Amino acid sequence: MAETQARRLVALMTPEERFDMVSGGNSFGISGVPRLGIPAINFADASAGIRIIKDTPTEIYKQTTAFPATILLASTWDRDLAAAYAKAIGEEMRAGNIHVLLGPGANIYRVALNGRNFEYMGEDPFLSSRMIENYVRGLQSMGVAATLKHFIGNETELFRKTSNSIIDERALNEIYLPAFKAGIDAGAWAVMTSYNQIDGEWAGQSAGVINGLLRGKLGFQWLCMTDWVSTWDGKKLAASGQDLEKPSGFALKRDRDALLGTPEIDRMAVRILKTCIAAGLFAANFQRPELMDNWAGREAVARRVNECGIILLQNNGILPIAPDCAKGGTILVVGTNASRKEMSGRGSGHVKGFNNKSYAEAVAETFEGDVVVERYPSDSQIRAASLILYFPGYPLEGVPAESESLDRPFWMPDDKLLERCARLNPRTVVCVTAGAGVEMDWAPQAAAIVQAYYGGQTGAAALMDILTGKVNPSGKLPFTIEKRFEDSPGFGYDRRPFEISKTWPIAYFDKTKLNGIMVNREKTEASVYNIHYKEGVFVGYRWYDEKRIEPRFPFGHGLSYTTFQYDDLVVEKTDGDRVRVSFRLTNTGKREGAEIAQLYVGDVRAGVQRSTHELKGFQRVALKPGESQTVNLELGRDAFSFWDVTTHAWRVEPGEFEISVGASSRALPLKKQIKL
Repeated sequence: MAETQARRLVALMTPEERFDMVSGGNSFGISGVPRLGIPAINFADASAGIRIIKDTPTEIYKQTTAFPATILLASTWDRDLAAAYAKAIGEEMRAGNIHVLLGPGANIYRVALNGRNFEYMGEDPFLSSRMIENYVRGLQSMGVAATLKHFIGNETELFRKTSNSIIDERALNEIYLPAFKAGIDAGAWAVMTSYNQIDGEWAGQSAGVINGLLRGKLGFQWLCMTDWVSTWDGKKLAASGQDLEKPSGFALKRDRDALLGTPEIDRMAVRILKTCIAAGLFAANFQRPELMDNWAGREAVARRVNECGIILLQNNGILPIAPDCAKGGTILVVGTNASRKEMSGRGSGHVKGFNNKSYAEAVAETFEGDVVVERYPSDSQIRAASLILYFPGYPLEGVPAESESLDRPFWMPDDKLLERCARLNPRTVVCVTAGAGVEMDWAPQAAAIVQAYYGGQTGAAALMDILTGKVNPSGKLPFTIEKRFEDSPGFGYDRRPFEISKTWPIAYFDKTKLNGIMVNREKTEASVYNIHYKEGVFVGYRWYDEKRIEPRFPFGHGLSYTTFQYDDLVVEKTDGDRVRVSFRLTNTGKREGAEIAQLYVGDVRAGVQRSTHELKGFQRVALKPGESQTVNLELGRDAFSFWDVTTHAWRVEPGEFEISVGASSRALPLKKQIKL
């Protein structure tokens, strides 16, 4: 029905109107055709809320809610909360006449240095998939469209427009495609292609990527768009399965004379209109301004995500801290991010928010005693403080922020001062404000370490509640924090000289948009460099387990102010190759808390090289002191399979599999084997 209507509309459009629609038209949306009653469609950045820019309808959006970064959302390991988070964003979109959100990000955390990790859902394809599918369902329940990005192989921002990701078939299917497939299966209406090349062709104009992987393998039939200024050959783009070149059709307009009025342009226009019709984006009553007033409700969701996602990494007994712990003394507040108000990553993922509060302000409101904010404290100030609350992170002068188009160092600009504070004062609590893992050589001397991420407008207040014990921390790492970046499977990707695959004349590119392009000094040529995903399927904890490298903090790790015990593991086969797993989880501490129980599967004797264990199930469980609950999880055939490069399909080998259950990838007290 939607396609039939779309074809009728395209038949009524002039060739120029069709071309204008597919080549950007509306720079932050899709151009309409007023004479035919086709309205314009509005887009908005990004995954953590609505970013107000010059193209956002400012008469509607005086303010928007700054939600926690999606990497923090992933740290909740909470499917329902992922849906609620996205639904709240969808509500704000619907209120303000925004039809399409340019998120969520579904790329994999491969290296800690990627400046855009804060927009993604971590290193594990199973966890990412479960969070992405629920995000999509939650957002689209409000009648708006989600956009899965960036398809595919966009795991670094370093010269992102002239990098070539070389990923083997098995790794592509086991690690990098699952989150996109999960979002597509959940009904996502749009996909955005990435800046990088895949096997020597830019993803946004590659028939292999779009018609082959996206539409062929994953079965996606709706709107596919390019990232902003990411394509250069209009003829290739039109033949690739792409539908919309953003923001203004640079490549298509270059080949306008050859493309105007062609079946390729018509096909693109049909798919754009088909998607808008099927998704209900052309509805006369699309905008619902009455929803705008629910600011408190959306803030409450954002606050809940912070409370469930902020991670207690280390605690040497200092936390929780009583608000009057420094009464009569001094609380020293230090760090790059101590006075920062907009707690969000930079670039298209930056949402300003309202009711913003810095950590320094929140500390002053929460704790008794003399609160002193000092960027460069003296040794005597450090020693004399009753408590040091350190808020390190990015950016600082001369050090890249966490943002699109940038990768940042593993070290933080605070490290030397932070080490000095931890060494001189044993009551130093470190709250890391970063979207990924950082170097923590100072960790052994810190009294406590909290991964605070970017919490948006409710982050500072939520963190204070965790530090003081009003909220029991329950977040778990969705990535591994290595001790040294040299331990990472991606180490060396940013080292010069780069492996250059091809050099292009600068005239091939949009010369007004050279950000992200590796250009020579004379600005006459640009080079494409290769990134070899040489670790294959061994990404994140799979790599550290395979190489027997001890991380700083393992995948799935996170502490609580209470304790939990796992026992009574039962593993049994049901129908076919399905396996039912049950175990008992008990709160053995003195206060209520939530634990994220994790289930891993390992192939005991695999015919191919496989990880020792892979995440295949999890559940967040809230328990009162002394309370027990039986957790039931079910595993399907996919939990035991690997991608067979000889048959180009998923395969399960018969034999023994080990089922492991516990609190992290390195804390799995319950183990049983089962034969399939």
